[in-house]
Amino acid sequence: MLIINNVAITAVAAVVPDTRVNNSDLADTYGTAEVEKLISNIGVNERRVSGHSITTADLCFEAARNLIMEAELSVEDINAVIFVSQTPEYQLPATACILQDKLELPKTALAFDMNLGCSGYVYGLQVAASLVNTGLKHVLLLVGDTISKLVKPGDRSTELLFGDAGTATLVSFNSNSKLTFELGTDGSGFEHIIAKTPKLPEKLSGRADNYSFLEMDGGEVFSFTLKTVPALVNNFIKNLEIQPEQVDSCFYHQANNFMLKHLSKKSKLTPQQVPISIDKYGNTSCASIPLTLCAAPRDSYENTLLVGFGVGLSWGAVYCDLSQAVLLPVSEFSNVK
Repeated sequence: MLIINNVAITAVAAVVPDTRVNNSDLADTYGTAEVEKLISNIGVNERRVSGHSITTADLCFEAARNLIMEAELSVEDINAVIFVSQTPEYQLPATACILQDKLELPKTALAFDMNLGCSGYVYGLQVAASLVNTGLKHVLLLVGDTISKLVKPGDRSTELLFGDAGTATLVSFNSNSKLTFELGTDGSGFEHIIAKTPKLPEKLSGRADNYSFLEMDGGEVFSFTLKTVPALVNNFIKNLEIQPEQVDSCFYHQANNFMLKHLSKKSKLTPQQVPISIDKYGNTSCASIPLTLCAAPRDSYENTLLVGFGVGLSWGAVYCDLSQAVLLPVSEFSNVK
C-alpha cells in the first residue's frame, strides 16, 4: 500500500461522441434472442462511437478545455500533462506533446504518454500524484480511448461491449489531503486481451482505426477478474482499517454488468455503493472510471474507492476523498470534424 500525501483530485471532466449506437439494432446480425441475452449479461444498452476522423486526443482535448474553464485555472499553472491511452494519435510522437501545444500549456510543462488500458486511470493518478509530491502544483491527467475502432464487426465478444470516451482530471497540491494506492501486474496473461500491431509498414499510419482488431478471451479475463479483484479490494479495505459499509462509493472499471455484480457481492458492497455507467456508454477502457464519476448522481464521496483492472493483465485501486472535487456533467462531442 502506497500513501502519497499533500495531493488531491480537484476536478474531473468527461466527453463522449454524440453518436449513439443502440445494441438492439444488432439483432439482424446476431439474432434477436442472442442480442437480448448479450445485453442482459453485459448490461450495455447503448454505446457512444466516434466518427472515422475523431480521435482519442480530440475527446481528451475537449474534456481538458471544459475542465480548465470550469476550474477557472490558468494554463500557466499546469506543470505537466499525462496522456493515458491505447489508441494514441500517432505511433510517435507522444500524444501528450500534441495536446500540450493545443491546450497552450507552458513550454516548461512535462508531457508524456502512458500505454495502459483498463487500469490506466489508477496508474495515471499514481504517477500524477507522485509528480505533485515532488513539488509540482497541478498535473493534468488525460485518460481515454476510442476502442470501437479496434473492434471487429461480427465479433460478439467485443462488438456490443466497447464505447469511446475522453476524460480530464486535475491532480493538485493540497496539504490536507492524500491518496492511497495498491497496484499490481501479471504479464503472464497478456494475450487474453490483445491487439497485435500489423507488421507491414504501410499499415502503420498511426491512426487508431488502422490498428489490428482487438482480441479478447472472455473466459480467461473473467477468471482473472474474479480471482484478483475481490482480493485486491478486500485486502485494501482491511489495510485501510475500515469496513465495507464505510465506503461511500466504489467506482469499478466498467468491464461488464454481470462482472460488476459479482465483484460487488464478493466485497460486500451494495448496489447503492457501486455506481454504473456501462448501460449508457459501454466499456470505455481506461476512461470508464472518470466517466462514471461524471455520469453518476452526485453523492457523498468522502470515502471513495476507484478500482481498475484488465488488459495487461494489471490492476489498481486508490482510496480518496472526492467530497470537494468538481465533477462536471458528461458532455458530448460532435462527430463532424
